Amino acid sequence: MKNNINIRKIVMWLVVIAVVSLTIATIAFFSTENYMVSFKDRNNFEGNSIDEVKTFGIDQLKEIYIHSVSSDVSVFSTDEEDTKIHFYGRTALKSEKALPKLISNLEGSKLKIEIEYPKALFYWTAADVVLDIYIPRNYRDNVIIDAVSADVDISNLDINDFRCKTVSGDLKIKSLGSDNLILKTTSGEVNIMDFTGNLKADSVSGDINVRYRVFDNNIDVKTISGKVEIDLPQNAEFYLKTNTVSGEVVAKFPITIISFNKMNQLEGTVGTGDNSIIIDTVSGDIYLNK
Repeated sequence: MKNNINIRKIVMWLVVIAVVSLTIATIAFFSTENYMVSFKDRNNFEGNSIDEVKTFGIDQLKEIYIHSVSSDVSVFSTDEEDTKIHFYGRTALKSEKALPKLISNLEGSKLKIEIEYPKALFYWTAADVVLDIYIPRNYRDNVIIDAVSADVDISNLDINDFRCKTVSGDLKIKSLGSDNLILKTTSGEVNIMDFTGNLKADSVSGDINVRYRVFDNNIDVKTISGKVEIDLPQNAEFYLKTNTVSGEVVAKFPITIISFNKMNQLEGTVGTGDNSIIIDTVSGDIYLNK
């Protein structure tokens, strides 16, 4: 009997704690400027269009940082003197408060560009919005992109350092020259065409395809559940080390073997081997083409 009474007391206290916690959370939520969008009302929205343009000079600018959630990002080079930011598209939400916002600030030598979505307890949106950024050709410093649930498209850039982190989005790069290209991707493919520079990439669940226009660089790639394919010029020379747990290695170069273990581990040199290519996959094939 005593045990039953204790159990009832414990259950009653748990119920009280749950009710108090829910009450506090509700008060905190509605005391802010957040709002709640009801699922049943979503077909009644007339919708809103978004079309914002901002420009910034590049004098003293050393870094461009871009953060986007659920809005595809495209970065282009331009003959204009200023960096132009164009955020546009359409969303099904009627309320102005429900629209994603373009936030851009110049902090010293750093330009921060962010897409900010309003906070909501239940948030539904049918949006097709895009962030286009035009960077002057004579800008040579750093670009950093952090994207979630968004594709990233890069075209015709020549900069010192380029860093990109994506989650649930593909990365496509066409014509990029960079001293260092650093990538970190989750659940998305990487396709790089017409590239020169050092490459360091970490990927979870996504293929990596890279085509070099010329090669005098270093490559360090790690993937989990993804194929790695590197296309190099025929005259490329490099030190090679590959390892794959569940996959095979196919190299279409005349390799001087240092060590070889079945089809998934290979170490050797092509030519002088001054540059290095190191590729490590868990579940994915490795291809080196020329």
